[in-house]
Amino acid sequence: MASTLFVGATVWAGADCRPHPGWLLVADDRIAAAGMADEPLPEAGNVLDLPGRHVLPGFVDAHEHPSLTAWVPRGTDGIGWPDLPAALAAIRTAAAVDAGSPWLVFWNALPHTWPERRLPTAAELDRVAPDRRVLVSVRDLHRVAVSPAALADLGLVAAAGWRRSDVVRDRRGRPTGELWEHACGAAVARALAQTEEYLGSQQIETALRAELDRRLGYGYTHVHDAYVPPEQHERMVRLAADEAPRLSWAIGSGAGIFAPGAGPAEFPDGRYGAAGREAKLFLDGGERCALRLPLAALGGLAWGAVRESMAVSGWGPLRETIGRRVRFGGGGLELRYLRYDDRTLIDVLAGYAQAGLRVRLHAVGNLAVRQAAQALRTVGLPAGTATVDHLALLDPATVDALAACGAWACYQPGFLASFARTLLAAGIDRYAAVFGGRLLQDAGLRLVLSSDHPGGVLDPLQILRLAVHRRLLDGTVIQPEQAISRADAVRAHTTEAAASLDAPGAGGLAPGQPADLVICDGDPFEPGTAVTQTWIGGRVAWSADG
Repeated sequence: MASTLFVGATVWAGADCRPHPGWLLVADDRIAAAGMADEPLPEAGNVLDLPGRHVLPGFVDAHEHPSLTAWVPRGTDGIGWPDLPAALAAIRTAAAVDAGSPWLVFWNALPHTWPERRLPTAAELDRVAPDRRVLVSVRDLHRVAVSPAALADLGLVAAAGWRRSDVVRDRRGRPTGELWEHACGAAVARALAQTEEYLGSQQIETALRAELDRRLGYGYTHVHDAYVPPEQHERMVRLAADEAPRLSWAIGSGAGIFAPGAGPAEFPDGRYGAAGREAKLFLDGGERCALRLPLAALGGLAWGAVRESMAVSGWGPLRETIGRRVRFGGGGLELRYLRYDDRTLIDVLAGYAQAGLRVRLHAVGNLAVRQAAQALRTVGLPAGTATVDHLALLDPATVDALAACGAWACYQPGFLASFARTLLAAGIDRYAAVFGGRLLQDAGLRLVLSSDHPGGVLDPLQILRLAVHRRLLDGTVIQPEQAISRADAVRAHTTEAAASLDAPGAGGLAPGQPADLVICDGDPFEPGTAVTQTWIGGRVAWSADG
């Protein structure tokens, strides 16, 4: 029996992940024993002396999108574009260099940081890439811009079953090229399918394997892809056979990531890699989330838009605010971007429950979270078989309703680094808890941390620090009362994340548990600390030393 004894380190042991100086014994693929620093050491075939190091359970990313991020190297990364002219110049260059691809695809644009505050129009894309099918996606993937050739190929002008607001039109009713949610997801699906046909499926599968391998360097021992179309299930099964990292996934609609959920008959049987069968549904969008705020918030929203417009010397922020779908009533204002009516959602969830599926519900705003809670309670899903994702903007009554239905609460502190400034400028933090971990925890919900990469930060150490310190790069601390403890943060990104997926590792670094662990070169909550080794099943899966 192969055995390794880790000594001299701080060990975050057990399912509760409480740190203490101690030792850890790994035998074959399991944790064999754990003890305090002053307890006798067991014998082992190999001893690793780790002074100053920390040993944690392997990180589990319960919500991210590797099957999409694998495509970024096959397109162009637009995260560094400072403004619209720079974006158009880069698209012109790419069109000249790549004359053969069926689509020109650009990822990770951040138009909310541009003075113009908008994506290119179809006409602008056609000027820099004439007659080419072009797609430009924002970082959170909920919105794209496409060219006239892409619109013609997609048939989006008269697409049936989509909300009219998903296809933005000018005053004369003509599509501008900007697509949201369902239309956006369909456009991405079409572009990737045609590009894969052009490149070959093996090249894409190889790219996804490389993307999963890259997670090992961050300390991830389990990656859960939160959306996979049914036709890609077998590819994921092949990739999951190599358990480094462990891989699992949720199945969504084959019509695109934001399309209404697939019917129960479309879900393959058996476990989905290292986790149970799971269905994915979107109850609201990203920027277009379903949100309720008090009327007092209206002034802050308007003034924030004016102030942002002045700061960027452009009308973009003000135009963006005016375009929101706002309703007034009951002493509040609502952004009613709900993707389902209540009855339809209940019927869909009941079908999934009857088929024995776990469910994962995307809900950013408190209106969507409340809808999720009410539907889950009506259907009566067993506790722990549903996860509500994001929970970005909350109020106490909504959180209490969610706690009553027994769902997991999965949120992404890493989004604070990306979007907190926008929320602060609008004053929303005065009326809603922003990624309110403490609010969720105090209501009795079990917490899960995840990245939602590429929309959010991928590095789990940065996610832990943001959950605990809530400090932005400029030193601003946002809602410090919503911080959670260090041990709670580690638990939420390791053992509790595994438990939420019905996956190995829920017991942490304890005897009998899988030997999935991470070694850090210092305190994981200190800046500069890094992962030095990732172990899966008792073997080194990645090492900084190569």
